[in-house]
Amino acid sequence: MAIDEGSISKAAARLHMAQSAVSRRLAELERHVKQPLLERSAEGVQPTVAGKMFCAKADAAVTAFDDAMRSDLHRVRPLRVGYAWSAAGVYTSRILRRWQEKNPDVLVRMRRVDDPAGGLTSGLSDVAIMRTHARRRSLHEELLVMEPRVAAVSVDNPLAAMGEVRLPDLADYPLVINSFSGTTNLELWQEGRQPAVAVEVDTIDDWQTYIAAGVGVGLTPASTAWMHPHAEIRYLPVRDAPPVPVYLVWASNNQHPALRSFIHLARDVVAEVAE
Repeated sequence: MAIDEGSISKAAARLHMAQSAVSRRLAELERHVKQPLLERSAEGVQPTVAGKMFCAKADAAVTAFDDAMRSDLHRVRPLRVGYAWSAAGVYTSRILRRWQEKNPDVLVRMRRVDDPAGGLTSGLSDVAIMRTHARRRSLHEELLVMEPRVAAVSVDNPLAAMGEVRLPDLADYPLVINSFSGTTNLELWQEGRQPAVAVEVDTIDDWQTYIAAGVGVGLTPASTAWMHPHAEIRYLPVRDAPPVPVYLVWASNNQHPALRSFIHLARDVVAEVAE
């Protein structure tokens, strides 16, 4: 609650509790999980990475309980599709339309989660669209498509006037990196020609804010330009950048009855568009 409100005092008021009582509960919780969940400052409180993960799991537990209490046992609950960045890019709308045509009784609920696994490991999603390997034995992944990369620069950056760029062109500018759920790292550049890192962020909103302000440039999958256009950012093809794999990932023990159908449909839609 304090994470949502940005202030322990506001959280206490919303909960109708004394501020000291909320502080004690938070301290007890941090002792229990053995790591800080909040970063405290004069401006208020902000969640740590551990805090974000804890809130995601807690939210999933509450949602699952609410679903169990309210659900009609004769209806299939929505299939939750999580993603951290740009869903399936240009294929997203086509997949959803096709699903609605073929399976009107089962809702697909898309959810953006600031988590590299798109909420899969925290229980917020049944299947996730990921741009990194799952790296867990309990998870299955299927390559959906290989996606080209684009550079993101502010509209007043000299590169914005170019039709396309190369990785060495970007090396002269500081880089904005999403170190939490992004796909860009300095290994993409040759040693000795790597750009400086201007700032590291953990959400796409912050990433765009810094780039639009001219703090640095970015490198991202092409779906970002499709899903997150920005009036102050120009996206440019990067001719020599390796593509980014896009995976569908799901837990081996997930029993949602629509899961396999969704995976097959998404794969078929991508194949049709590629033909």
